[in-house]
Amino acid sequence: MMTFGEAPPNPEYPLPEEAKNLIMHTRLTISGSNVMFSDVFPGMPFTAGNNISLSVVSESKEEIESAFSKLKEGGTVIMELQETFWSKSYGSLTDKFGIIWQFNLGMGGM
Repeated sequence: MMTFGEAPPNPEYPLPEEAKNLIMHTRLTISGSNVMFSDVFPGMPFTAGNNISLSVVSESKEEIESAFSKLKEGGTVIMELQETFWSKSYGSLTDKFGIIWQFNLGMGGM
């Protein structure tokens, strides 16, 4: 993780105190894929919730069930894990931070 406060200072753009501990860059590895994150800089527009949706796709039913179970804690299930016409196990939820997650067991030829 790198905070905005760890970036080299620029005298033309002084860093507000409330931005110093916010995350400028961080990375989370999910099933071998990197997902990059950053906090919204103070004063920038932000819409919580439906501004993004993260998808977890795996060939492992156990991995899908485990991730779904952990992320639903404190959140809201939109659709329980179940078979659909495109997946043997699909589900979606909003986590405790308001982020929407989708889970797919395998994607075949998609």
